[in-house]
Amino acid sequence: MDKQSKFVTWYALRTYNCQEIKISDFLTDRQMVHFIPMTYVERKNREGKVKRVLVPVVHNLIFLRKDKSQKEILSILGECMTPISVLRKEGSGDCYEIPDSQMVEFRALCDPDFEDKQFITHDEADAKPGKEVRIVHGQFAGMTGKLHRVNNNYFFIKTLAGVGVMIRISRWYCKVIDSKL
Repeated sequence: MDKQSKFVTWYALRTYNCQEIKISDFLTDRQMVHFIPMTYVERKNREGKVKRVLVPVVHNLIFLRKDKSQKEILSILGECMTPISVLRKEGSGDCYEIPDSQMVEFRALCDPDFEDKQFITHDEADAKPGKEVRIVHGQFAGMTGKLHRVNNNYFFIKTLAGVGVMIRISRWYCKVIDSKL
């Protein structure tokens, strides 16, 4: 990770009426880097043939990289004809900023080509018991989250801005983080 990426942050944007693709086009036109968690679903067309289609995982959620000042970004978002709101910190008017390191992990877990994952709400993720762990082996090494057990299967859970990603993982790939530090 280079020095500049340590200071990069992201905003979580909420949209209305499933307009995330329209807003994505708006942001692309303005050359603003953004991310929409996407997944493949199978849909039947009029002829009854099944086709694999890429769709947003969570409707009404877009992540926007903060490449400009907050004032400039809010001004640009104000130009959009589709309503957008930026998630804000409770008790203040400041926009909630997500560190780039968390977004890198979240984007890796949301890769649409990685099929062994489930998306859950933040509340569902919090309700699942588990220990805080760091993955020490495999393609997700270095990520931190919660390890949850269902029967004899283990799942790694990572949450961000109200969305949880749950992937199946071997417990031997994880190391418990000492919470007493």
